[in-house]
Amino acid sequence: SIQSLLSNAQVQVQESIYDLTNYLSKVSGQEANVNDLEARINMLHDLGRKHRCQIPELLHAQNSIQNKLNEFDTSSDKLEELLTKQKQLEKDYFNKSKRLSEKRQHASVSLSEKVTDLMQDLGMPGSEILFCLNSYKDSIRLNGNEEIIIHVKTNIGQDLKPLSKVASGGELSRISLALSVVTSKTELTPSIVFDEVDVGISGSVAEIVGQLLKRLSVRYQIICVTHLAQVAAQGKEHLKVVKTQQSGSTFTEVTALNKEQRTDEVARILGGIKISDKTRMAAEEMIKASA
Repeated sequence: SIQSLLSNAQVQVQESIYDLTNYLSKVSGQEANVNDLEARINMLHDLGRKHRCQIPELLHAQNSIQNKLNEFDTSSDKLEELLTKQKQLEKDYFNKSKRLSEKRQHASVSLSEKVTDLMQDLGMPGSEILFCLNSYKDSIRLNGNEEIIIHVKTNIGQDLKPLSKVASGGELSRISLALSVVTSKTELTPSIVFDEVDVGISGSVAEIVGQLLKRLSVRYQIICVTHLAQVAAQGKEHLKVVKTQQSGSTFTEVTALNKEQRTDEVARILGGIKISDKTRMAAEEMIKASA
């Protein structure tokens, strides 16, 4: 009947509506899954940019961050360990710096006496040098717990004053020479330059200066600018330095002298511009005696 056909049609329509509803729900669910996946992929790319790595390396980055977090969890224990180690190192430092200070104090007395004696031999009568130790209290420094200040007097009747405020250029050279001779066994400098070491001296003192320079040359390369024959005669090599004027300009000319030229130059220093046979013989004898 018509009623039966309509009833069957209604059932079929309802079944179709149910099937369509199920299909549509599945399609919308898949779209939601796609959106979730895209969001997760975008997040992974953001994390990769943040940690400067590719997506496959993110797991390693996560493990590294977790390890750092674990270290923070034990940081208080490590801090306590480091503080204990610091206290022990400070204790060791002050014990060693104390021993170093005692050795410096003992050495400064001996060094002051030896350098003072040699300074007086170098034409500085009444001179004295004193190596003073100025301690830093409760201070940690690379080179020990005190600074060394050098005080000198270069003439009779003067008071001891800081080296930088007293000595002239020539006096500084002689003090440096005396100090270099006394410490020659411990000095690490390969070359030493002495300028104006002969200012204000002559005769036997000049000869002593030359001999001391020669003694130092056994261990070091010594370069000495001198105007004294007694010093020049002690050298192994002799360079003559002359200033010349050309076309309104001044030039410095350095010439290495051979044996004969050296004899003439030492003789010129001894006797002036005109070299006599007597001064040449004296120069030859001086060079021969220093060999």
